Amino acid sequence: MPALRLLRTAAATLAFASTLLTAGGANATGTMNGWEISLSGQSPAESLMSVSTVNADLAWAAGRTAGHGVIMRWDGETWSEDTAPGLPDVWEWSSVSAVSADDVWAYGTVERDQALVHYDGRRWTSVPTTGPTDDSWPEVPVAAVPGRLFKGGKALYTYSDGEWATFALPAMTHIRDIEALSADDAYATGMQYPVDGGHPVTYHWDGTTWTLLDEAPVPAGTDTAEIAVESPDSVYVAGWAQPDVDPPVPSVVHWNGSSWKDVTGALADLYLDAIVPDGRGGLWATGTDKAAPAFSDPVFWHFDGTTWTREDGTTASDGETRWPSYSFYDLAPVDDGSGAFWAVGDYQAPMDEHGDQAVHGLIERSTIPAIG
Repeated sequence: MPALRLLRTAAATLAFASTLLTAGGANATGTMNGWEISLSGQSPAESLMSVSTVNADLAWAAGRTAGHGVIMRWDGETWSEDTAPGLPDVWEWSSVSAVSADDVWAYGTVERDQALVHYDGRRWTSVPTTGPTDDSWPEVPVAAVPGRLFKGGKALYTYSDGEWATFALPAMTHIRDIEALSADDAYATGMQYPVDGGHPVTYHWDGTTWTLLDEAPVPAGTDTAEIAVESPDSVYVAGWAQPDVDPPVPSVVHWNGSSWKDVTGALADLYLDAIVPDGRGGLWATGTDKAAPAFSDPVFWHFDGTTWTREDGTTASDGETRWPSYSFYDLAPVDDGSGAFWAVGDYQAPMDEHGDQAVHGLIERSTIPAIG
């Protein structure tokens, strides 16, 4: 659940404050089972929470390192820190959404304040935001399309022509993820908390207002925080529940435009933190694997519309092989025509002789089209 992500974040910050264990290159590469490492080892990023692509030669990933925000940029060959002027100092950039080479948005937090910036192809510019900071879930989503920006949190916000509009939500409702097909067609999901006793919410934007869809049929105790949209008649919502002693129980449901269907199937033992359509009628899912209690390698799951298949990612040469060591928080298509995808997150390095443990940003890229 979200608290676990925040705890991992805090632990990573403490580890970096103590020391950095330098091992592996910032752009070390390796290939296994269809995924290759594009960023690992000591790099400008300690953890990456969001990724967004313009084309095969241009993408952005957002996260943080050692207690301050960092934005990475892909130039078609390597990932490096975005050094364009104008970025304010924040604790973390938690969401990035790129429309084009000169239309990119990023959201972050610093203490109890929000930060929203826009890139015009030359520099980043701070944009006044609206609504209170979401103290419960500071990793607020943004989604940009030509002509409009969508923002989640304690309400649903839209930004167009320099003006914000706010759609109020019931008390204790938090929007955790947003995806947009166009300025007049977007979807958002989250929860009316608490998880136990609350329920998931999914909203649709029609260009004028947000409409609450039927409640997604996930098991009780499931915290829904992820959404993936193929079309108005193909929307996926996902989350996971945490039993007291057992591994996490993920759930994925599909909206066909009029009703929901549970498609979780064989998907299991996963802190499910990211889903994305595969472009072929299926879905990719990832997060933190807990199939084995004592270690966690990078793991991806693919849904072909009927069956889920588990696929290993690539382990970093300097990565830890014990405990929950590899986590992914977002997925996005590479947009190079191959059907490849980016996955961003982090991993732990082994403890050094002082008992300190570094955490490194991780970006993997699939090297084959979606299974099936």
